[in-house]
Amino acid sequence: MQTRELFHGTNGDNILSILNSHQIRPNDSGTIFFSDRHPESVFMHGGDRRRRAAFAIKVEVTIPTDAPRVQRATHGVTDTVVITTTQPLSVRVLELHVRTLEGGCGTVRRLFGESDIRDFLRSEPEA
Repeated sequence: MQTRELFHGTNGDNILSILNSHQIRPNDSGTIFFSDRHPESVFMHGGDRRRRAAFAIKVEVTIPTDAPRVQRATHGVTDTVVITTTQPLSVRVLELHVRTLEGGCGTVRRLFGESDIRDFLRSEPEA
């Protein structure tokens, strides 16, 4: 097993599910995509219309030694880590990066710890 800190972009409901299960599940093709170093590059995968924001989470992920890993550039993400697996990966959510458009400018906010992240995502979006 290898443990790494990586970034993953997804919507708020999926992040709540990850917080509850402590797992990230592979897509239908059996892959999970992460960014090695840059939360900004995965915001495009973390769009959330209901919350009017884009999200990236920093996770500590446990990767089985038999799960193939490839580091390569993908569309918009130069430092993609692709993990191929049929099983969910065990994770601990460390940070939430939130990008919103306030006053026409993009702002990024960081939240730390599962409790604060969960409370933020469960709060009602501003009207």
